[in-house]
Amino acid sequence: MTTSHADPSTDEDALSTLLDRSDEFEDAIVDCYPASGYLLAHDTQQSQLVAGACLLCIEHASVVRSAFEVDAPNSASGVLRLQYEALLRAAWLRWVANADQIAKLACDLDLASEKAAKNLPGLMDMLARVVQVGPAGMTAHLAEFNEYSRHALNSYVHTGIHPLRRVRDGFPSEMALALIRMSNGLMHLAYRMLAELSGSQRRMNRVTHLYKDFSDCCPMTPGWPNRDGSQSTSPKGSGTPI
Repeated sequence: MTTSHADPSTDEDALSTLLDRSDEFEDAIVDCYPASGYLLAHDTQQSQLVAGACLLCIEHASVVRSAFEVDAPNSASGVLRLQYEALLRAAWLRWVANADQIAKLACDLDLASEKAAKNLPGLMDMLARVVQVGPAGMTAHLAEFNEYSRHALNSYVHTGIHPLRRVRDGFPSEMALALIRMSNGLMHLAYRMLAELSGSQRRMNRVTHLYKDFSDCCPMTPGWPNRDGSQSTSPKGSGTPI
């Protein structure tokens, strides 16, 4: 249950409006792609895996919004943590993974391949390498999410102090809005990676700049351009802890 010191009906209206705008944001992005879905300029194992991780990130974004719609904010918070790692995995596969690592994830699923995949880098190792070699437009968001949001969101995955406290005291409406915007930002980055994989510069430009029409449902983080092209500032340190 989301809570606030403000009028509850106003909180519900704000949440409903943001969820509607978030759906419109994704619909606008999907319109940039052909009706048949995403395309790969190079249909390699690596590109297929990157696309697969991006699609998982996008799927998680849909589940986050659905969870908030049915007043399940703690579940939404746990899925947001999964969404972040899906995008990080996509970035790692795109810019870091070597041929052996790609082969481990591309092979058929059985006990042997499952065991082999356990030796792949974990989240922090993936992030460290992605930050070193990936494009700044991607790595800045991944690094900031890790620093300011991931640790608290882990608590929702493992039923730690954060969700137990939220069940008792309620889920702040201000935080719910912030988490939906975070999820939208991760989703947008996943769609941008899919656009890059398509090889179409026109599609890449269209998807990248769509946030200009939907800045009200995008996260305000360093490096995320505002409507006027200036760089927005992060709300870290203000507001309610996750």
